[in-house]
Amino acid sequence: MGGLFETEEREKFQKYIESCGGPLPPIQANKISIEKETIFDYYVDPNSKSWKLWEADQWVPPKKLAFSQLLIPTMDSTRAEFIIEKIAKLPHPRSEKRKEPGIMSTLLTGAAGTAKTSVILMYTSKFDKEVMLMKRINFSSATTPYNFQESIESEVERK
Repeated sequence: MGGLFETEEREKFQKYIESCGGPLPPIQANKISIEKETIFDYYVDPNSKSWKLWEADQWVPPKKLAFSQLLIPTMDSTRAEFIIEKIAKLPHPRSEKRKEPGIMSTLLTGAAGTAKTSVILMYTSKFDKEVMLMKRINFSSATTPYNFQESIESEVERK
């Protein structure tokens, strides 16, 4: 709840939860005032049922460094990947007769420059390349249905 809040709104939400007497993580006063740490920087560990600080995966530089293609995990990208993963694993049967699994879709929203594409690229980079394929298509106001169809058909082999 409140995932789209900006920093100021997150602080207000934190104060509201405190005023309601809600269970909050133990945040030091200086971290709240200086580092702007809030409840959004924590999650409940399902095993210990205690608050844990979100931590980004350790970044390992690639062997061939292409600056424009660097994807460095952050706390925000880690949180977004976690939510995408949870949605993707929701049970959703596509066919009751055949009992085949369905796929739950996820839509990331946000203003330009909020790392939506980077989060998806980091998430899909963890796919098993032998099992899962990915085609990246950029849309704009000039994209037509025919452009979309062409980009899909260019990757499909007809027999």
